[in-house]
Amino acid sequence: MFFRRSKQDTAKPRAIEPEEAAKAESEPLKLDSITPEPVTDVTVAAKAPAEPRGPPSGSDNAEVEPKIHVDPKTLGFETTADLEPEGDLIGQERALVALTFGAGMKGPGYNMLIVGPAGSGRHTAARTKLEATASKTGAPPDWVYVSSFDSTGRYRALKFPSGTAKSFAEGMARAIDRLKEALPAAFGAEDYELRRRTIEEEFRFSRADALEALRRQVEPQNIAVLSTPAGIAVAPILEGKVVSTAVFNSVPEQLRNGIEAKIAAVETQIEAILARTPDSEKMLREGLMALNEQVAGRQVSAALEEVKCEFEDISGVKNYLKAAARDLVRNAGLFVSEAGKVDEGPRVPINTTGDPRFARYRVHVMAARGVNSAAPIVQESNPTYANLFGRIECGGGDEAHEPQVVRIRPGALHRANGGFMFLDARALLAQSAVMDALLRALSECEIRFDPPAEPFGVSAGEVPELEPIALELKVAVFGEVADHRQLAKQWPDLAASSRSKPGSTTRSTARRKPWPRMPALLQASSRVIH
Repeated sequence: MFFRRSKQDTAKPRAIEPEEAAKAESEPLKLDSITPEPVTDVTVAAKAPAEPRGPPSGSDNAEVEPKIHVDPKTLGFETTADLEPEGDLIGQERALVALTFGAGMKGPGYNMLIVGPAGSGRHTAARTKLEATASKTGAPPDWVYVSSFDSTGRYRALKFPSGTAKSFAEGMARAIDRLKEALPAAFGAEDYELRRRTIEEEFRFSRADALEALRRQVEPQNIAVLSTPAGIAVAPILEGKVVSTAVFNSVPEQLRNGIEAKIAAVETQIEAILARTPDSEKMLREGLMALNEQVAGRQVSAALEEVKCEFEDISGVKNYLKAAARDLVRNAGLFVSEAGKVDEGPRVPINTTGDPRFARYRVHVMAARGVNSAAPIVQESNPTYANLFGRIECGGGDEAHEPQVVRIRPGALHRANGGFMFLDARALLAQSAVMDALLRALSECEIRFDPPAEPFGVSAGEVPELEPIALELKVAVFGEVADHRQLAKQWPDLAASSRSKPGSTTRSTARRKPWPRMPALLQASSRVIH
């Protein structure tokens, strides 16, 4: 697609008197006032190499320039005041038709290579035409990234109706803020304290009851079960008193052997009671965990209810909210100070704003439109990988914790998805490492995050995986002829994917058929000076 600057008259202009200038501004231009001086040629080429001229005028074979006369009555207006301003480029009908054709085609592969010198109006003309197409297309869907809440650390891509992604992200943020206050209050309530103590006492009394029963059972057999700082001890009883080892060794051997046999049997019973302690402690932990999950689950469900009612019909949202609720219940301790454990009851609330520990619950909006907006038109003047495909920001990593994804920022591909993106050919040539990724995205119709360098704050192998986002985009690459030739040479796939590439009107065409176009050109020029 070519845009070329019209050839300008290089003759030295005549000085205009102030009276003439005032009169020209106050009166519209009349066709009858134009001196019927013949127009010898009309061209739409700029910076074109000089064509060889014919023989000198004195020669017999001298080329005679055609004389073109236009009857003012054929132009269809009396003065320029009767005309509407011209919106398109003059003499670039084929290029504009090709641009409209490429923009209106459905499916991939109809990208546009727009050739023309700087200042030719190519950007303005392209944007004007594409805005007309974009207004009829309508706004594309919104996209967000959310955590999958599993061991892979993967982020899922969710598609939302246009204009709803930001509301979903704000709803999740409000839910987390509510839990910041609700969870500490719930774990600090008297009801929770009472239920927790009841579970702990059941465990403690069950072991003590078993030991007390054993003590009463063996006491008539002159055996004592004692609780000492070192643990549970067994000792013989003589004449109603517990005796030391030296005294016990002085008794007759037959009596001593009988008591020792009884002591061994009691120690075996005590070991059996104590052996059941790990299972009891496990039951205690499970009981406290069940209590905590019940208390936290009630608060989490209430906090997410508003988001659930508004967005659960959108594909993927219901499963995401279930996974988020499970993770919030398991990590209820994040909403309290680290002074106490969760199973001991949270007390002091903490601030979740900006804390990397809560970043996993953030909804990262990648593309958000207005409800009644048109398809986007995005211009990216510096097409680096981060500017096109976005970037990941991590933080909160230390020796005890892995880095967390704090923010996923969108790129130009996300913002232009569903519409059009303007790129500069020379800027693309300067970013050769990015071109392969861009061509792959256009070919596979998806935005896949695979940066050539690791994101800041993340070591090798820790880059979280982002689910690819479906891409529906048409790219318009602007440049001069040499730039596009270099692009086609280095990346022939780009030229192959750009099917809208018509030529422009040439000098020879204008010379062969000057008459049919001249009235239209004059009328278009009159609209410009209107």
